[in-house]
Amino acid sequence: MRAIVVKEYGPIHSHVVEQVSDPSPEPGQVLVDIHAIGLNFPDVLMLEGKYQNRPSELPFVPGRDASGLVIDVGDGVTGFKPGDKVLVQVFSGAFAEKVAAPQERCCPMPDSMNFVDAAAMITTYRTAYIGVVVRGQIQPGETALVTGAAGGVGVAAVQLLKAKGANVIAAVSTPEKARFAVDNGADHAIYTNSDDLKAAFRGQVEKVTGAAQGRGCDLAYDTVGGDVFDACLRVLKFAGRLVIAGFANGQIPAAKANYLLYNNLTVMGGPLDINFKMAYPVMQQAMAEINDLYTQGKLKPTVMRTYPLEDFKTAFDVITGRQVLGKVVLTIDR
Repeated sequence: MRAIVVKEYGPIHSHVVEQVSDPSPEPGQVLVDIHAIGLNFPDVLMLEGKYQNRPSELPFVPGRDASGLVIDVGDGVTGFKPGDKVLVQVFSGAFAEKVAAPQERCCPMPDSMNFVDAAAMITTYRTAYIGVVVRGQIQPGETALVTGAAGGVGVAAVQLLKAKGANVIAAVSTPEKARFAVDNGADHAIYTNSDDLKAAFRGQVEKVTGAAQGRGCDLAYDTVGGDVFDACLRVLKFAGRLVIAGFANGQIPAAKANYLLYNNLTVMGGPLDINFKMAYPVMQQAMAEINDLYTQGKLKPTVMRTYPLEDFKTAFDVITGRQVLGKVVLTIDR
């Protein structure tokens, strides 16, 4: 089969598509014939050797998100059979024509969901669900701010918040991204490109919410980090919550504890992967609800473009060049 192979960690363009042996399902595994592959920023870090968890041995096939058809199952698998449509989230191995995935890392796809949508939703919508539903505990009528709202996780968070009845403010860097965020459900858009970001955020949020009269944001969901994180803290109302989803700008911030104490604020992490180990029932619940909301038409991933597997370098250039609105997906010709 064809697969992207990492022989040594390095720049995206140092890796290649090669012919490798087909995997076979071990006990508890599901063998999937892949139709579409979702790309995420952590994939860039994995290929470059900068991700916090990496395979201990080289070479390996990277990739975490894929969708396709079950073609075989290993001993002990009871939830899947050949012919089932599934989405897969694994630690590695998804950037290929086939993947053998643990059955607990596979989920059934709704009949109405296509393979490209499924691949685009796996990490982004699960991450957003953990952040705004499980950790952020969003409630109907609350006001939520989403940073990086034109990216994959940001769009997913905007759509999930709207599905939960929240008022959503999208924080973006350009008018094009603002239009995109509003098209995906945001009620308002504000901008992150300012020399005095704290003051700019506060002024823009006050204009939208009337924060000068005691309102503001109940929840901030930050995918960017750095100065944007600090600005998010300044627009939270009394007892507001801030959920950390990542550091897209590469700057890891630190909150001043006295400010949290003075305003009765809560800052928390919203990670995805650790929940597979520590809270697996939550992951099952998340995917079941995401699938249900998709079937109802309340969630719909925005796929900016698809590329064939062989064009993965071009696809990643779009991601690293911060040109993505929504998601980029690789497809495999069948």
